[in-house]
Amino acid sequence: MSGRPLLRLYTTLAEFEDLHARYDRTRSTSKTITVDRQALIHVLMDHASMLEALRKAGRVDIAAPR
Repeated sequence: MSGRPLLRLYTTLAEFEDLHARYDRTRSTSKTITVDRQALIHVLMDHASMLEALRKAGRVDIAAPR
């Protein structure tokens, strides 16, 4: 792959795997889950970056609030 990447991810692979592991250990009836604050911030930053890249490419349709 050459050139500049489209996105810079803030979430590390370790954070990503830990979030999945925590989800897997949670009962299906649970409404809340406790996760590392920094990992959540990183996922939110990654999501915002993804949306911005998709907006620039004209490839996003965000659902209206319910």
